[in-house]
Amino acid sequence: MRYLFLSMLLYVNLAQAVGPDNIATIDRQLWPEAINNQQAFDLASAHEIRMFTRVITQTSLETKADIQQFTGIENVNVDSVHKWVKKTINILLENYQHACVQCTNQWDELVTESHNSISTQLQPWAAASEKFYRRYLYEQVRLAALFPRITSEIETMSAQEVTGFEMQDGEFLLTYDDGPSATRTATLISALNERHIHAFFFLLGEQLHHVNPENTLYKQQCVGSHGYTHHSHQKMQDWATSLSQSRQQLALYQKGPYWFRPPYGQRTAELLTNLDKNNEKLMLWNIDSQDWSNKLSTQQVQDRVISLMLLWRRGIILYHDIHPRAVQNLDGLNQVIANTNNRWVDCRGF
Repeated sequence: MRYLFLSMLLYVNLAQAVGPDNIATIDRQLWPEAINNQQAFDLASAHEIRMFTRVITQTSLETKADIQQFTGIENVNVDSVHKWVKKTINILLENYQHACVQCTNQWDELVTESHNSISTQLQPWAAASEKFYRRYLYEQVRLAALFPRITSEIETMSAQEVTGFEMQDGEFLLTYDDGPSATRTATLISALNERHIHAFFFLLGEQLHHVNPENTLYKQQCVGSHGYTHHSHQKMQDWATSLSQSRQQLALYQKGPYWFRPPYGQRTAELLTNLDKNNEKLMLWNIDSQDWSNKLSTQQVQDRVISLMLLWRRGIILYHDIHPRAVQNLDGLNQVIANTNNRWVDCRGF
């Protein structure tokens, strides 16, 4: 940690981290090699890890003033940000060793390698990737700076929560929020079934009541609770009613107990106690597609997800089946899995 702060060289251009372009995106066509086998996946992964390492070490996050300047937030949790940085360093080192046999397990060596010169062939990708990770770092640090005043996926609150980092290298789980959609969910499930992919659908109770799909729709998939209404369950006074009403709706489709995903990732200790009493757990995510944003094209959403799959090398991927990108991106993501030693985790094993 001390080396991290001593090696920080400059501030990230804040204009790249806020405003209308604050969602991290990248054009993966700038990467010159197809990811069509595990060796190609690992090569690309090592480059992603080095680039994120470079950006982290170029960004001062040591003091309260540093974090305030970087995030634009006045009331920041410095300890939470430092905890996130330390955890991220450990994950990056672990992932780097998975990416290549001879990759270092020492942070100072990874930092040095991250600042090595980049070949002419990779320079267009490198320029775009550095911009991508500056924006992505802003996304993550902002969440950490707000936690736990505003809870999110950035950190767990108990052992009954999972984020995706608990999974093994090369394991990915697809999850979809906010459904069902009267027009899109059935198409997505059909596409998943055809590819023998078993995903989680975190359903809104009121949406399930309104759409009223056939009770066999989710037969090969898994259903979980997203609450009855899409409101922050950290702020709701009647969150317990939301959970109980959601369970009643889900029981028409699959037996409980149910995984719960709180809207916006926001929850309380009391909510976790309620889940525990009902033998339920809470599922967050570590790869956010941002597929809901009209600022991103379908290709940008897919490229973002693939880049984060390469960076984190495992995890829970968040999409929304009420938006078209969920099915539009499926083939592109599945191609990455099919061509490598990575695999989709079966939701039915949770």
